[in-house]
Amino acid sequence: MSLALQPFVGDDAARAVHGYDAGAAAYLLARPGQGAGEPSGPDLTPWHELSLRPVVVTAADAAEALAEVAAAASPDEALVLVAPGLRIATAALLDQLDRPGEATTVATIEGTALQGDPHEPTDFTILRIDRDQRLVHSVGTARQTVSDPTNVAAGVLRVAAADVPEALRLWREAAESPVARDADVDPFDLALLALVRGGVRVGTLPLGPFDVDRGSSTALGSHGSPWQQRLRGASRGGDGFFSTFCIRPLSRRLTGFGLGHDWSPNVVTLTSLGLGLVAAGLAAVDNRWTWVAAAVLLITALVVDCVDGEIARFRRKFSALGAWLDAVGDRVKEYSLIAAVAWVGVARGEDTWWLAVLALVLVTTRHLEDYAYFDRIRSTRAHVTPDLLPVDAPHDLGDAGSRTTLPPRQTRRQRVVFWTKKVMHLPIAERYLLLAIGLLTFEPLVLLWLIVVAVAIALVWTQGGRTAKALLGVDGFRPSPSVLAGQWGDMDHQADLGPVARVAGRVLRAPMPVAFVGALVVLAAGVTAARDGRAVLVVALVVVGVLLVGFACRPPLRDRLAWQLSSVLWLTEAGLVTGLAWHLDSPRRWVVFAYLAAVAWHRYDVVYRLRDTGLPAAPWVTLVTLGTDGRMVLLAVLWAVGVPLEPVLGWGALALIVVYAAESASAWLTWARGRRAQPVAGKVAT
Repeated sequence: MSLALQPFVGDDAARAVHGYDAGAAAYLLARPGQGAGEPSGPDLTPWHELSLRPVVVTAADAAEALAEVAAAASPDEALVLVAPGLRIATAALLDQLDRPGEATTVATIEGTALQGDPHEPTDFTILRIDRDQRLVHSVGTARQTVSDPTNVAAGVLRVAAADVPEALRLWREAAESPVARDADVDPFDLALLALVRGGVRVGTLPLGPFDVDRGSSTALGSHGSPWQQRLRGASRGGDGFFSTFCIRPLSRRLTGFGLGHDWSPNVVTLTSLGLGLVAAGLAAVDNRWTWVAAAVLLITALVVDCVDGEIARFRRKFSALGAWLDAVGDRVKEYSLIAAVAWVGVARGEDTWWLAVLALVLVTTRHLEDYAYFDRIRSTRAHVTPDLLPVDAPHDLGDAGSRTTLPPRQTRRQRVVFWTKKVMHLPIAERYLLLAIGLLTFEPLVLLWLIVVAVAIALVWTQGGRTAKALLGVDGFRPSPSVLAGQWGDMDHQADLGPVARVAGRVLRAPMPVAFVGALVVLAAGVTAARDGRAVLVVALVVVGVLLVGFACRPPLRDRLAWQLSSVLWLTEAGLVTGLAWHLDSPRRWVVFAYLAAVAWHRYDVVYRLRDTGLPAAPWVTLVTLGTDGRMVLLAVLWAVGVPLEPVLGWGALALIVVYAAESASAWLTWARGRRAQPVAGKVAT
């Protein structure tokens, strides 16, 4: 089926309704005199177009409305609750009501989208949400205030089938409360308040840049029709400055064309990867014009790389293959270009491989630290729960002197500071821009130094501030309560420790700082090897360092500095490999880059899998590849007994990437099959 709207964006297939919640009831709350068919009554069109069953609930007050919904709703299927006076386009509802999902969610709007003074009352529901957990923590009504509110609810609540029995019970209780008889209390607000204060986890789903009216209040979206607004909302949020203001405007134009020609997101991803590899191939040719073409193709690949996600989000169709390709493709393009530039530099007689290795190491460190820190923040704030209170309580659990109105709009100075910090983090679009600028100089050393210095500044910026907060204890850190003794958390998986370190951890337990001392000992071994030190000393230092790391890293990693471990161990392995291979001739140093690129690819893959699927790499992978500790010991021993490192690193890189890629592809496919086998909320699997 397709929506009977003008084809502003895409074809019928792109705008089709999938029917995930088809047949579920949508309860449209209305004030007296606002029944179906009345001029001021609710519009039934969006709900019919979504294949839902619209049920208009006209009641004198919130008590009567909640009681009627609780009596009419089926406890066995998902339901949708719609606020009185809501006017919204069908296209705005698709992400919440027409995609796979098993969670209870409410559509939210940024306060900055509201018309008028944010300090004035609004007909939208005032909320405080936790952006890390993506949960509603406090809800306001005409009689309940919210401390430090952050957003508003548009007026659409989807209650998952699993939560419906509890929701109906809470609504029956709320209908008996005195506040439910207050004529000023909106029944939608009270229904949402009852769920949150009653302990039902209500997730937040940002509505996007759509026009929404509720009562006399209005939230303005982007320009154009609802479908054009949907295309604008298909752009991923949180991008950097260059992506937001330069790349995404171009990608959306291409996405609009692709939606009308049935482009496959996976094909688009492969196209972006192909363009990036062609750019690297052109950069490997020592010719000014091929470098100019490579710069153009690199930015083109970045634009195309945005299109696959935009198409998938617009259509609400996602695949495990697409997620995997998108996750690994960016690194392949980036590493390939850096390697191609280093190759040209060596051909010119410049010593560029070590600089390329440094760029690879810094870029990977920057990302590992970033992802691990977000895991840390998530565990730190996991103890923060929604405000569980009786429905009649006039205030939530916030401080008495807290702000009770929406935050003011950003000033110009605040916007400048915000985007400056974004640029300082050096996201992917900014790095690609630097690579393209470097290509236009036609100087390998300039390009490599440009990326090295920029990433180093970004790393100091992020690591410095976060480490200072952690050491001073001002970041509110608390270990994750969900990870029990002996269990592995995300940080344990990101550490990539193998059998040697794990066995050592069972023999002796040491505090986390010992792991960092062990890393320094291994790095000392690398320096010793680079200075023609004694082989026995190098091996001894590596073994001692690895054991120290193992002593301090017994699962689960819950120390306040544990988030640093994955990047520290990566730097340690990179430093040791570089030291052992220090005396290789300049043209043969490519094997160091290749070996470390294979390891880095795996580390990225583990992070992406944990983030997107919640599943780590298979345990046998660290056994076969020895983990970072086992690889360091093996390389040190081989170097000490005189085995040439060039073939060891070259063939080792090939073996590692084959194992890593094969296991990763298999794991993503297995995860996808498992998702397809799960029943969709509100429907019975057949």
